[in-house]
Amino acid sequence: MKFSVVTVNYDSWPYTLRLIESLYGIGYEDFEVIVVDNDHQPVPDLPSQVRLICNPKNPGFARSCNDGIAASDGDLIILANPDTLVGPDFFSELDDFFEHDPAVGIAGPRIVDGNGALQLSARKELNFVSGLLGRTSLLTRLFPKNLLVKRLFPAADDSLSSPTRVDWVSGACMVIRRRTLQEIGPMDERFFMYFEDADFCRRARAAGWLVYYLPQVEVLHHTGASSRGRPLARPRSIWNLHKSAYLYHRKYGPHGPLQLYSLLTLLGLCARALTRLGASLVER
Repeated sequence: MKFSVVTVNYDSWPYTLRLIESLYGIGYEDFEVIVVDNDHQPVPDLPSQVRLICNPKNPGFARSCNDGIAASDGDLIILANPDTLVGPDFFSELDDFFEHDPAVGIAGPRIVDGNGALQLSARKELNFVSGLLGRTSLLTRLFPKNLLVKRLFPAADDSLSSPTRVDWVSGACMVIRRRTLQEIGPMDERFFMYFEDADFCRRARAAGWLVYYLPQVEVLHHTGASSRGRPLARPRSIWNLHKSAYLYHRKYGPHGPLQLYSLLTLLGLCARALTRLGASLVER
């Protein structure tokens, strides 16, 4: 088996079905689809070849991906959000790229939203500057072509046309070589949601594998599909994001004397989370 596509469904069956349709509509044959369902909604009719894993409760994104990966057989594993859609050359482009360079452990495609806007899905390693200049920060949104933004987020450079080495690609659509997984182990399940992709790419690079951004492979991503229509989804998302950011810092960042750096990081993340929570309540 060449490819295993793993997608995690949570209150997003209409999108999941569209993703499955786009995958089988390509006409490529050497792949399988595994859906990990964390929902309590009735399961719709699925193509007979789709493998379904049902969890009694939502164990988080990283754990769900690990469940799907454990049940897969492909040499290359594709983690794809249910609200993504792939194009006609998706599998062939990925096959050609991974066959060409056996040192590549992880790759991510160019990702655009429903309006065709480029998403910052390829990034440099996190540092103090990138922590302040997040992909959704005001400065990044106002000046997306800024040289600093392009340096921290290589995907912001829409002139890129060839594979580019990066530190981190988004888990919204990530391709992983099975040998890389076998060497570095599964995703860290302490990350309930967010930063599991950054952590996984960092571990792969530490083991000597290369991480690449593939601008020639495009995927459509309807961001946040599984959170629409659920009033508490946005606050929970903000909480999980900042909780995972702090966990990532605790795992890799400097702690300083008497844990001072970690305390300052915690206070900064709490202030940022409260600001974003307040803004989300105003929007509602």
